[in-house]
Amino acid sequence: MDYEDRLIIYIDILGFSKFVEYTSHTKVNSSGKIKKIDDFLSLIREYFGNESNNLLFSKSRQATSFSDLIVISISVDDINNMDFEIGEVYNLLMNSAYRGFLLRGAISYGKIIHTKEVIFGPEFTDIYNKERTIAKYPRVIIDDVVYADLKDIQENAKARSFYNEYISRDSDDLYYIDLLKELRENTDNFWEYAQILNSYCNILLEMMDNPSLQEKYIWLRNKFVTHINKYADVIGHVFSDENITKDDIETLKMMLYEFNDPSYKDKI
Repeated sequence: MDYEDRLIIYIDILGFSKFVEYTSHTKVNSSGKIKKIDDFLSLIREYFGNESNNLLFSKSRQATSFSDLIVISISVDDINNMDFEIGEVYNLLMNSAYRGFLLRGAISYGKIIHTKEVIFGPEFTDIYNKERTIAKYPRVIIDDVVYADLKDIQENAKARSFYNEYISRDSDDLYYIDLLKELRENTDNFWEYAQILNSYCNILLEMMDNPSLQEKYIWLRNKFVTHINKYADVIGHVFSDENITKDDIETLKMMLYEFNDPSYKDKI
């Protein structure tokens, strides 16, 4: 057994452990909160359970989840499947947001040993530190070299260049998977789109008054305000500036409630 060059996707489920702990003490709607956890864990099981049945996954793909961490890796020999793997991370981000959870992570190359039984190596520690100290906000960052390779793979294959739809360069010059960039275009229908926006409202309300989450809150708030104002003609709401209040978010939630009608599931 020796270290292998692999693409490593490292993801942390933000706030999951604290939410699980909270459900053991709450006296209000505890069954509903436990169901939220169960639904989310079902999503994770589905995400990891299909690798042997999906021909688009890399043959060398290994996936491990434990507690609030998710690690996927593929051999660099299978790197031509990288676009699909990163596209699946986008889908995971979308489905997690729908269920009220945000993800943070990092995608880079590194030498590790990753099998069904074990995962370890110095690069595993490095990507852990990237996720904690560089990604910082609720985003999954992508190393510059990985982004360049992804771009080459899709252009050489003349494939749909989704990296322009899914990936942005942030104000600190880091590439990251940008869920909000074209969320409207990537949801199946308007009902689903409104549900995800409502989840973002709830997350922002939870983060707003938590002093330890202010840096993450400000980052997410600014991205959310930009998205809402971009699609104001569809949503029918505009934030006047980035310093939004609870009342501003509650007003948007009330407007989104209009789209909770099942008829909107038929509207793309």
